[in-house]
Amino acid sequence: MAEHNNFLTVADTTDIKLGHSQSVHLDGIDILICHAEDGFFAVEDICTHSMIPLCGGKIEGNYITCPMHGAVFDLTDGSVQSPPAFEDLRTFKLKIDGTSISVNGDSLK
Repeated sequence: MAEHNNFLTVADTTDIKLGHSQSVHLDGIDILICHAEDGFFAVEDICTHSMIPLCGGKIEGNYITCPMHGAVFDLTDGSVQSPPAFEDLRTFKLKIDGTSISVNGDSLK
């Protein structure tokens, strides 16, 4: 992973199709890079309800559904949209440069 001004390159846009995601591990945190309707977003790869990975959850529009119990989260801001979750997801700032996707290292703290 390359580092550019506090941003760490973690993925390539060409590797994540619309409606899909890719989990990456940075500084002890699993981060889910999601290709949603309005672009790419990064959230912590753990459902705040069941504490299992969201990777593999269905992405529709700008929302992801937990594959275990169906909690729905807005990828644009991490907010809960549907129970059984009640706690928002942690989000991370992204930068797209060409096809490179980078996560802001400062947001990992």
